[in-house]
Amino acid sequence: MKDDINIFIPSYHRPDNIKTAKYFVKKGWQPDKIHVFIDSEADDKDEYDFSCAKLGVQLHIFDMEDARKRYDYVHRPSPARRSAGQARNTFQDFAKLNGIDFYCVIDDDTQHYQVRAPGLYRMAEGDDIRGVFQYVEEFMRRQHIGLFGLPQTGDMIGGCRPRLYIPKVMNTTFYLMPYVYRGERGVQDDDTSLFTGVMNEGYFTGSCGVGLTLKQTDSAKQEGGLTDLYRECKLLNKSLVTPIQFPSAIYAEKQKNNGGRLHHHICQKYLFPRVLKVGKDDRSNIAWDTYPEDVPFTNEPKRQ
Repeated sequence: MKDDINIFIPSYHRPDNIKTAKYFVKKGWQPDKIHVFIDSEADDKDEYDFSCAKLGVQLHIFDMEDARKRYDYVHRPSPARRSAGQARNTFQDFAKLNGIDFYCVIDDDTQHYQVRAPGLYRMAEGDDIRGVFQYVEEFMRRQHIGLFGLPQTGDMIGGCRPRLYIPKVMNTTFYLMPYVYRGERGVQDDDTSLFTGVMNEGYFTGSCGVGLTLKQTDSAKQEGGLTDLYRECKLLNKSLVTPIQFPSAIYAEKQKNNGGRLHHHICQKYLFPRVLKVGKDDRSNIAWDTYPEDVPFTNEPKRQ
């Protein structure tokens, strides 16, 4: 077994409830490989200091004003001008400074991981998580992929289907540094903005369709985190940012399987090439450096 992969956790107003850090510590993850990030304007630094020290995990504070300058507000920003993406934009700087070229980003509200496939269901053990994370790293390094992910239980509404791959990346996101940096933009739904932006540029990305599956907490129904922003801007803002970004590929709809909630629907076939092949020179168009002039990928601000 190799050393545990570095896990970066953005957090806001949840110093006593950093579920993800607690979960991974309980599963036996190396505490020095678990990093909690808060911004410089947070008013609960002392509480985070106490909680992180108790867990033995790392606490880092990033400059929020600098993060705002490097974040592309696609639509109207919230009055607080903050989002999870601003924290994730700073992760690449931290990784580069500390010689980390591969890491995983997970929201701070993880309940647990499950092992799921058609006819299979059980709670994940520490070695399940460790093994899958390491195989994802091996896959991304071998294929030169900058961004990839694992599924979450929300992907299985309507049942667990026998598929190996889904074209989306959400709350368990792996980054391979040589190929991606400062990829976050949008307002609230940064993760959707990121992976649709990557695919819209013609790069391969996505998640495993089954296997190790995240059971996340409904962020709109708990205290702290992005809940404050949802209250500022309402969930309508979250739902409609990506249709504004990619109007030919994403539209808004009422989701019958989600209580009639208004949310976005992504037409994946309009985003990236549907034929993935290896050419005579062994260059795969899955690899992000197939055409060197295209990398590294960035969604840095188009305007100040």
